[in-house]
Amino acid sequence: MLNSFNPGDQASFNVTLCAVGPSTDGGRIPLAELARIASELQATLERLALSISGSQIKSGRRPREIVDAVRLDFVGFEPGSAIMKIARTGQTSLAGDDLLRDSFTTLADGIRALHQHPGVVPDGFTPQVLNGLRSLTGGINQRSISRISVSSPVVREFAFDSDLRTALKMVSLSPVESEATVVGRLQMGDFSPASLLCRIDTYAGSIQCGFGAELRDTVLDCMDELVMAHGVAELQPDESTIRVLRISEISPVGHPTTPSLDRLAAEQMVAPVDSISDLSIEPIDDFDSFLAAISSAREDG
Repeated sequence: MLNSFNPGDQASFNVTLCAVGPSTDGGRIPLAELARIASELQATLERLALSISGSQIKSGRRPREIVDAVRLDFVGFEPGSAIMKIARTGQTSLAGDDLLRDSFTTLADGIRALHQHPGVVPDGFTPQVLNGLRSLTGGINQRSISRISVSSPVVREFAFDSDLRTALKMVSLSPVESEATVVGRLQMGDFSPASLLCRIDTYAGSIQCGFGAELRDTVLDCMDELVMAHGVAELQPDESTIRVLRISEISPVGHPTTPSLDRLAAEQMVAPVDSISDLSIEPIDDFDSFLAAISSAREDG
């Protein structure tokens, strides 16, 4: 099942992913799921490499040397549940090889730690790493893929499953993260498996949002609608402005209805005017006295 591994060969780094669930019956896997799993795993290794190397994690393009050091290729597919083989890209320096192994080992140790101690943040798991893992496990469910086991000559086997998804939800939020609910119009959806992004325009501005594969159809149905979205918000340094919202729940907001004129008239017990005489009013007692009082007040002013 695993490719041969020679510790003396710096280019030899092999990993096998085995996906299990209804979507993998017959040794198949949806192309969208394959792309999502691969992209999230690669991004997670890059984030861990940045954390281990002490580089600052920020928005924008990641350092080229970090990306190259942990880059993996899809090199094969075997029948079974859905067995996918990946390996390190080409040749790299000893330092690059160490960084890949360290990142992968940190990932494996952290996943096992989360299974054993849900809610406790493992070493090296930054908020960006945790959010990436939430995305990776977002598509884990009994209807499609229920478990993804990962094996390699480098580490003991570990798995992405529903227990890990639950453990990640229990992790305490960092000071720059908070649960938040926003209301606005859902716009600009990117439904490619590697992205799954959208934008919600609120009265205070636009908020970039990400969502898991399990919400893809719901988000698509809500496009261009007024929605209420809840999830984990990554805040700006001022801790009051949302930079990115990771959506966990989203639903359309019903549009308020304006009563018709006939309904308003019935509620206020009024009717259309058919004649000018209908506008006549009952005489007001002491109306002349009222006008005299007003005239007197004006003269005094």
